[in-house]
Amino acid sequence: MKHLLPVITTLLCVSFYTQANDPAGKTILARGSVLALDGSNEQQRQLQRRDTVFGIDRITTGEKSKAQFSMLDGGLIALKENSELNIANYEFNDNTQQGSASIELLKGGLRSISGAIKKNGGSYSVKTPVGSIGIRGTHFEVQLVKGDVFLAVWDGAIDLTLENNNVVSLGDNEAFSFAQITATGEVFKTTRAARVFDQNIVAIDPKGDNEEETEQASVTEVEVNAFEADTGVMDIYSEQQFQTVSSASLVDQIAQRQGVFNYEASSFNVNSSVGAVTDFAMTMAVDFDNGTVPDGEISFNDAGGNWYAAYSGLINLSELELAVTFASHGNNKAEGDVDAIFLNDLDNITGNFNLNEINNPDVNASGSFKLEP
Repeated sequence: MKHLLPVITTLLCVSFYTQANDPAGKTILARGSVLALDGSNEQQRQLQRRDTVFGIDRITTGEKSKAQFSMLDGGLIALKENSELNIANYEFNDNTQQGSASIELLKGGLRSISGAIKKNGGSYSVKTPVGSIGIRGTHFEVQLVKGDVFLAVWDGAIDLTLENNNVVSLGDNEAFSFAQITATGEVFKTTRAARVFDQNIVAIDPKGDNEEETEQASVTEVEVNAFEADTGVMDIYSEQQFQTVSSASLVDQIAQRQGVFNYEASSFNVNSSVGAVTDFAMTMAVDFDNGTVPDGEISFNDAGGNWYAAYSGLINLSELELAVTFASHGNNKAEGDVDAIFLNDLDNITGNFNLNEINNPDVNASGSFKLEP
């Protein structure tokens, strides 16, 4: 029996090391300082587009940095600047479409769109300093600010189990979709997103002279004077949220539009390092319900063959945060970037792109475009 103990210990260590080094997802966007610390050997690496993230990785973003990850089950995780995320567990079997996931936000903020794990009934949780979030197939955000946790549910629902075992439910079929939980455990539910969730900020106009045209926003489940306590809530929520909401802003339009819209190139200007460009085509699917760009493609020909790029991303205010997930030129692998914004209204998207062969960066192409439904 004594001889078996070292063997069992070794097998357990090997099992843990193997699990820790299993892929959890892929980096689809890394801007600025995006670092991953391997929990099994404490080695740190700079993440770049297409890099694999593992369990257990601890991922950090620096000042003016951000990252997006496509996880094994098709879920998306976006990290804001100055954030720290621990991937405690992310397992998914592509054959059975079953798995489980547990991640922990230690600092900053994240935006998550769940994938097949939750869709197929698996366990998916997000741990925060005030409790653990269980999701019910959803698109949500978490932001940590000075010990407080801010929550926003854009689609679906979440259940946050606090340390005292009380449960805060937000989203579909609940009275509120937004909340702040203070470091001391106080819960403030609201019908409006806090300023920390800037992709849902709406333009506010001062009160007009005509009082009949003014509507007072319903702000919170508790009395307004509770916000004036020493909890710092009023420092986080804009005082302008108590005033009239203008319906003319672009962000209002984004919040109100529903469904998936397919855009195509209506005009473009493209140059290639190896000759004239022909047969240009570009498409983009924008899912306003989930705030994502699930699919986009660019294709055109030059003397070296066909350029092709696939991309996806998220909506952030008027900006579309996009990342190229695959690119090629003829038989050669390529890489690139796509930047785009809504122009004046949601029926016009404008932007530019850059592509180059990975093994021969001097072979490249770039251009600008305008897309319309």
